[in-house]
Amino acid sequence: MSNEQTFLDLIATWEHGPRIFNQRVRELFSHDCQWIQPGIPTTTGPDEAIALADGMQTMGISGIRVIVLAVASSADGNTVFTERIDEIVGPEGTLIGSVPVAGVTQFRDGKICSWREYFDTAALELPS
Repeated sequence: MSNEQTFLDLIATWEHGPRIFNQRVRELFSHDCQWIQPGIPTTTGPDEAIALADGMQTMGISGIRVIVLAVASSADGNTVFTERIDEIVGPEGTLIGSVPVAGVTQFRDGKICSWREYFDTAALELPS
């Protein structure tokens, strides 16, 4: 499977909640993978990424539906670029909000070693 397809499969698991997503993060993140989202704490390694993903539930987020608008890979296939809409879903499956995201994901030896996402964090302000 290409790195591009691996990444698309990973973000598709978000819709089903943290359990499956976290399992894939544990399999796919390198020990030193940095997940960088300006305005949100940067994580290093799978354990910190999983803790961040688990924290979404305390914010009332049960999943994220990802609508991929564009995807491309570098010539060597080790960098995946995405443009997408992340639809944040609440416990009852209701749409809480939509966030446009641009991302760059880098792979090393079949593992994600860097994942950078850019979006307006104001769009994440959830109703209280």
